[in-house]
Amino acid sequence: MDIETADFGCVSIDKYREEREKIEIEHNGEDDFKNQWGLTAIRADRAYAQLELEHGTGRQPGTGQTVGLIDSGIDTGHPMFAGKTVSEQFFSGASDEDGSNRSHGTAVASIIVGDPAADFTAEVTAPRGVARGADVAMFAIPTGSGGGRYVPISLAGLNSGDNTWDSWFSHVINWGSRTIDFVNMSVGYKGIIDSYSEQDLRDNFGDSIEALAQAGVADKTVFVWAAGNAHGNPCAGSDFTGNPDLCVNRDVDGNGQVDARSVEVLAGLPARISELRGNLLSVVAVSPDSDDDDGDYEIASFSNRCGIAADWCIAAPGDGVRAAYFGPHPDNNSPGAQGAYNARGTSVAAPMVTGGLVLIKDFFRNQLSNTALVSRLLTTANKQGIYSDRSIYGQGLMDLGAATTPVGVTNVVLGDTVGGHGSVLSETRFESGEALGNGLAQSLAGHEIAAFDNLGAPFWFQLDDLAGDIPRPSMAARLRAFMAPSKTGRKFRTLWPGSAVFEAEDVIAGAPSLQVGFLQGAALGNDDGHLSLAGRALTLGKAQPDGLSIAAFSTEGLTGQSPMSGAALSWRLPESPLGFKGGFVSERETVLGSRSTGAFGRLSGGSTFVGIEGSAVIGAWRLGAGAEIGTVDATVHGGMLNRISPLITSALALRAERKLAHGDTLSFSLAQPVRIESGRVHLSVPVGRTLGGRVLRRPISADLEPTGRQVDLTAWWSHSLVGGSELRLGGNWSWQPGHDASADPDLSLLAGWRHEF
Repeated sequence: MDIETADFGCVSIDKYREEREKIEIEHNGEDDFKNQWGLTAIRADRAYAQLELEHGTGRQPGTGQTVGLIDSGIDTGHPMFAGKTVSEQFFSGASDEDGSNRSHGTAVASIIVGDPAADFTAEVTAPRGVARGADVAMFAIPTGSGGGRYVPISLAGLNSGDNTWDSWFSHVINWGSRTIDFVNMSVGYKGIIDSYSEQDLRDNFGDSIEALAQAGVADKTVFVWAAGNAHGNPCAGSDFTGNPDLCVNRDVDGNGQVDARSVEVLAGLPARISELRGNLLSVVAVSPDSDDDDGDYEIASFSNRCGIAADWCIAAPGDGVRAAYFGPHPDNNSPGAQGAYNARGTSVAAPMVTGGLVLIKDFFRNQLSNTALVSRLLTTANKQGIYSDRSIYGQGLMDLGAATTPVGVTNVVLGDTVGGHGSVLSETRFESGEALGNGLAQSLAGHEIAAFDNLGAPFWFQLDDLAGDIPRPSMAARLRAFMAPSKTGRKFRTLWPGSAVFEAEDVIAGAPSLQVGFLQGAALGNDDGHLSLAGRALTLGKAQPDGLSIAAFSTEGLTGQSPMSGAALSWRLPESPLGFKGGFVSERETVLGSRSTGAFGRLSGGSTFVGIEGSAVIGAWRLGAGAEIGTVDATVHGGMLNRISPLITSALALRAERKLAHGDTLSFSLAQPVRIESGRVHLSVPVGRTLGGRVLRRPISADLEPTGRQVDLTAWWSHSLVGGSELRLGGNWSWQPGHDASADPDLSLLAGWRHEF
């Protein structure tokens, strides 16, 4: 699964890709990353980038976690573990390694958590571990040397070791210092799982099975097992009496080679024991030398295949893997040396997967159970091409990039349980109208929202990224409004609702009959007050001789208009310079022009406003002024919005107009469009989940007052030409547009020629 095909829900997927790719390139250029070819094969660079984008730049994967290993022991002073908490306990029969033999456990641990210093990396080409932020708990056991003829363990041998393994498993699972979620098992017995029945295992390894099953434990410890390195090993047919076809190509003496068509006995326990399915995982190895034209890495020649354990088996790099060594130098066998070398075996493939589980545990903030993480790792593994062969690769090649990317769509859950009803994150949006401006986005900054993919995994996003502005009108739309019919050229009665409504005397005064027309706003600027919410609405109005004018309006059925209706009235005594006005606007799908979709739910609201206006003639100038104050009762329908408190709004305007010679008109206006002065919205936002799948929510109370105050200064000039033509020039300068204190001023210059036929 790739970000290009997954629904990551981001507001700007291009921006996310750009940031992610930048971090990926940085990791790919670092020496300790380049020194480990397997990190590229499992797409750790993508996982690292997505982890940093979620948790912050520089985040080391696995921070705060402790990974367990049952192995030969560890060199606690190795430079690959500098600065880490490395604990070591010795089980019966184990001794502290002294460097006389190469430390198997040191190599395995370094692949998971290695974090070499820069000078050490430069000196010995040391690699980083998959989850280098984690600490280590090593449980040392006595181990054999391997090699020689392949002899499967007998049932008696399993039985004799049962109590020992039982005590080891129980001790690790119940380790009291820190919780261990994942235990790497790059040790085990020879013997391919096909040769052992369920009853054989329960009768002879029953105590260990019971310990591994962890009955009654809510979040089980996961054991990651090396599948085995038996393929092609020398064997004798006499050792495979129950499954003679596992020793193939035999000569006349019965000597042949192991056909390791399935994993080893302990790694394959889930194939026989149902209660171990989910918390035991086996790992086969792929090789870098088999990289073909399709970019695939084929199974390593020595590696066991997944076989009958395919459902609980995954592939990972296990040949030429860089690892720490403590002991004889790989080149000159000098004792006690420390460095890094090329290791091979499923023993080094398993820690790749263990480290991967630690990484995604960290990525999902410990909110997914360990068994859920195993399931996710198997589901998201690369199953394309050769990896579709389950008999060899099981669930495919581990892909940490896909494991940290949403599977399917991301949903904002509105119920209490992950997987319940909700809305797709990419369709969840709150678009603020001009009156709200950046008020909501500013208040939501710093808050997160969790959305869940098809597997129930949480992904976190910045909540304010889901709150944006309704786009301002384009220049083409502004030009159309600017060139709309003037009052003198109209064919229908028109209500001009500007806050400085001295035009009302010309339009509705002295017309006692009902008038049908349109609500028309200002060509430039924002001096229309609360009625600007209605845009260009159909009106039915009447003016009384006593100075009272009333009009009803509606946008229902008009293309491109949000459904709303309302009424407005104005009253001015004859010859009086002052007037009063008021009205209400009922919005069916918006509140003050703001709208919400998806998990935010739906909005509706009613605005009531009152105002005062005045006009005067001073010389050749006609002056007007108006102020409005309003209150809004908003209703929310479903979604994360619980309620919106009553909102207080305001609008102010000044206008001046002068008739010039030759039919010219010059006009100016200074206006503050409708702005929320106070009000709050209350949300219940999903922020994560419990291990049991219950959605965690956080109540948020957000202030809706924007940070700035928009002021528009407009000027326009019109010139009447012969034949009914008209030339218009105009400009509008907005300070703090969108009531955003951080917004740059906006300047619009418009010009046009109009002719009516």
